[in-house]
Amino acid sequence: MIDTKVLNNIIRDIHEQVELDDCLNTSMEKVTDLLGVEMASLMLLDKENQELSIRVAKGLSEEVVKNARTKVGEGVSGWVAKNKEPLLIKDIGKDKRFSKRGGKYHNDSLLSVPLMARNEVFGVINVNNKSTQEVFKERDLNALREITPHISNAIDKAMKYDEAKRLGQIKLDFVSTVSHELRSPLTSVKEAINLMLDKTAGNVNPDQEKFLRISKNNVNRVLYLINELLDISKLEAGRMDMKRELQDICSVAKQVCETLNIDAGKKNIKIRLETPEQGIDMWFDKDQITRVLVNLAGNAIKFTQDGGMVRIEVGDLGKFVQASVIDNGPGIAKEDLGKVFDKFYTVVKRKSSGIKGTGLGLPIVKEIVELHKGRIWVDSHLGRGARFSFTLPKDIRTG
Repeated sequence: MIDTKVLNNIIRDIHEQVELDDCLNTSMEKVTDLLGVEMASLMLLDKENQELSIRVAKGLSEEVVKNARTKVGEGVSGWVAKNKEPLLIKDIGKDKRFSKRGGKYHNDSLLSVPLMARNEVFGVINVNNKSTQEVFKERDLNALREITPHISNAIDKAMKYDEAKRLGQIKLDFVSTVSHELRSPLTSVKEAINLMLDKTAGNVNPDQEKFLRISKNNVNRVLYLINELLDISKLEAGRMDMKRELQDICSVAKQVCETLNIDAGKKNIKIRLETPEQGIDMWFDKDQITRVLVNLAGNAIKFTQDGGMVRIEVGDLGKFVQASVIDNGPGIAKEDLGKVFDKFYTVVKRKSSGIKGTGLGLPIVKEIVELHKGRIWVDSHLGRGARFSFTLPKDIRTG
């Protein structure tokens, strides 16, 4: 049995690694330190080719690491992968299942255990050469078997994260390419419409001007949608830059109110700001959090009837800050509350208002808040307005 404190430290260190390569390297380091060995390898399975290859190793030459390939069912690693069972071999020369090995080994003893997730093998750990030059014993195998499930779990999660990142990058590349291909001709169309509206190309009658302005508005709407798609793709792929600086979030909220006062005034809507007098200094990206508040408060103004009220509250919760945008508009039905942050989802009640949106504003807001390691939610009842709230940690520099 491994000492509980030692085991917990190993589990913590392995699970702290999010990136696959970091997780593999940390796992190898913990295995070799725990068993006191000079040579080890961690192999991952290529399911399509049913072949194991070394991803990280200790005590092996670069050439061996690069070229080592083992088919499932062949050799020690292949046997372990096929049978889903660990092996303790004290003398491989006496084991008729396997051929004698070449290489710089202290003796012919070795350990090999499968890495498994959901009852499927995805890799193998091989261990050789105890620094004491002793033969491996049952206690060594038991120690390796005790930490292997934790290593398997951590690597499985890291592999999923790695795959999600890869797919996210593919999606971002696709959206970026399509966005560029769409934006270029639309920009040309917009410029042509502007020239006609400016009457540079000749006079236009009132009906023609009306349809040109409709066309221009629709072009702008499509361009806005393209930009929103690109932004949310960047956020989901983790490719949106964060400029974390120490600043007063209450000042940002005040600037947002000043910016939106013109739009609110057109509908005779009052904006009220409630913040602590001393302000709240915290680490955050000013541009992104401004975007969050502008989106939430802008929506509140957009969907609140003339003469209504929009309130922005910012409060200090110790290690966290909570901001809320409250309106006395039409509210959101209970069945829609769980969908308001879904992409392209437009709340039914608001659809009937005739106000159009891209359906990406709130999903982008949610991504930005979560990028700041925060949380966002909504409380609302039909006919009684809506309250969108989010919390942010004051210090995310280490996030």
